[in-house]
Amino acid sequence: MYPELKGKVALITGASKGIGRGIAEKLALEGMQLILNYSSDETAARETADLMEGYGVSYQMIKADVSKPEAITDLFQQALALYGYIDIVIANAGIELVDKPFIEYTVQDFDKVFDLNVKGTFFVMQEAAKHVADGGRIILISSTQSLNAETGAAVYAASKTAGKKFVDILSKELGPRGITVNSVMPGVIDQAGIITGLPEEFKQLVRNSSPFGRLGTVQDIGKVVAFMTSDEAAYINGDHIKANGGSSF
Repeated sequence: MYPELKGKVALITGASKGIGRGIAEKLALEGMQLILNYSSDETAARETADLMEGYGVSYQMIKADVSKPEAITDLFQQALALYGYIDIVIANAGIELVDKPFIEYTVQDFDKVFDLNVKGTFFVMQEAAKHVADGGRIILISSTQSLNAETGAAVYAASKTAGKKFVDILSKELGPRGITVNSVMPGVIDQAGIITGLPEEFKQLVRNSSPFGRLGTVQDIGKVVAFMTSDEAAYINGDHIKANGGSSF
C-alpha cells in the first residue's frame, strides 16, 4: 500500500474492462479518486461502477471516444470540473489487431488502429501534459509488441512503438515540473483484449514461454501501475517497464 496516494485524483482511459479495470481496482484500493473513461460498452461500464461502489471511493464514469481529439478535450474538462485538478493520467485505451498478415491489412484496419493507439494516445498525453499537477504522473499502457516482431501484428506493433517515442520525448519536456512520464508494457494478459477469444492451445503456448508457467493478470499490471504512481517511483522517468513474467511474448 502507498498511503501518499490516498485522495489523489487519477484519470484512466479505457477503464471499463480488462487492464483498465484492473488498474482502477488497484488504485481504488489505494483510496484514490477516479475518473474512469469508457467508449461504448455500457454493460462493462456498469460492472466497473458496481465494483467502485464496493470500494467506497469517489469516482465518475465518463463516456468518451478517445480516438477523437475533441472528445479527449471534453473528457479532461469534465474531470477538472468535478475535482479541480488531476494528479495522475493513465493512458490505457487501445485496440488490438495482432492476427492479420501484412498483405491483408486494409486502409480501414490501419486507420482504426492508428486513430486510437497513436492519435488518441498522443492527444490524451497532450491534455495530460497541460493539466496534470506538478509532481504528478503520466503512464502509458503500451505492449511488449513494441519490442517484438510477431507475424500478424505489423500495424498494432507500429502503433505501440509510436507511443514509446511519445513517452521518451514528453518525459524530457515535463521533467522540470517534477512530472514523470513512463510506460508499462504488458505481455499477454489473461481476460484482457484479444486473448479472451484465442484458443486454449495458444494460451498454453504463452504459459509455457514464461518461467512462472502462467499468463499475466490484470491485477499484476495494476500493481505495477500503482508502484509507478507512488513516491517510490519518483526517480523513474522516460522508462518502459516490461511486465510479462519473463515470457517471450
